[in-house]
Amino acid sequence: MEDLQNFVSDYTKDKKRLELVIGIIREGKIEYYSFCNAKKKSMIPPENRLFEIGSITKVFTSILLLAMEQEKLVSSDDMVGQYVQNVENVYLNKITLRSLATHTSGLPILASNHDLSKNRSNPYSFYTEEDLTAFLSRADYTDRMGSFDYSNIGLGILGNILCKVSGSTYDELLKKYITSPLKLNETAVRLDSEQNGRFLNGHASTGKRVPHWDLSVYEGAGGIKSSVRDLSLFVQANLQDDNPIASTLQKSHLPLWIGNSNRYFGWHEDKLLDKCILWHNGGSAGFNSYLALNKELRVGIVLLSNYSFFSNSLMDYYKAQLIKWMTKKEPSQGTMIDATGIKIFEAILRRETSLD
Repeated sequence: MEDLQNFVSDYTKDKKRLELVIGIIREGKIEYYSFCNAKKKSMIPPENRLFEIGSITKVFTSILLLAMEQEKLVSSDDMVGQYVQNVENVYLNKITLRSLATHTSGLPILASNHDLSKNRSNPYSFYTEEDLTAFLSRADYTDRMGSFDYSNIGLGILGNILCKVSGSTYDELLKKYITSPLKLNETAVRLDSEQNGRFLNGHASTGKRVPHWDLSVYEGAGGIKSSVRDLSLFVQANLQDDNPIASTLQKSHLPLWIGNSNRYFGWHEDKLLDKCILWHNGGSAGFNSYLALNKELRVGIVLLSNYSFFSNSLMDYYKAQLIKWMTKKEPSQGTMIDATGIKIFEAILRRETSLD
């Protein structure tokens, strides 16, 4: 895209260590673009650099559910309580695997016994299966069932259930059902030594380098690392009907009327220029991601950034307030990459529509 610089300039300014990569999928082809503010240039091609993709992981986890359902290993109608051992809780026998994948189980965004302030830099790493069991033994969100409540813990539970049913790790499930069939060789939770060499450092909105996240029992909610190459191929597969897992991907695109709105296995739905788009975003302490696709025009977009949209440290907040007091200016704030992605995707849709 000739004018891509104009779309990303607001996002890239004042980010000294930024690495932003973009994949644009259209006409069966993929185009890659990169914007780097770091002084030291990497020899690794931008499309092969690895990022934390955060909650885009939820799309993959939901597709794993559909793939395992096709093999009759599980059913999306199965009750959660069927798979949670050593816990007797009536509420768990009211919610299904489908409700976990569609965020309609009533479960909150985090478990009530999960205190993020214990480790702001790596807030999921210390939460154990024992903690999860303790939470599930007391959980009761019956009054919220059926309505949309975005839940990290819900998708974490789903990922854990799928692993236990199959006797496999999350990475083994990914490889079997998604990454191997689609030849996504750079997408995994746990990276090997070569992949770690391509794994970027992440930065808080202030520019401060922050640790990579360990998701522990939340792997299915946000543990995947990937590249713009792999995610662009993933989007492309969702736009095509002739790939090895097309039937599973297509099922994830079917709306489910739950409560008073359409929900999807993993995806969010929105309208852009009167076109239906399926999308998801992701964020961690040091990364931000966004992808979207429109099946009618067969176009899609992926954006990955090694800057977060928030600061994970109270000290960063106090530093920003001190700068404000000294300079009499508002300090630059972290912004989600979604706004940039939407602007670019809208331009793509407008162009593709005009070509029809």
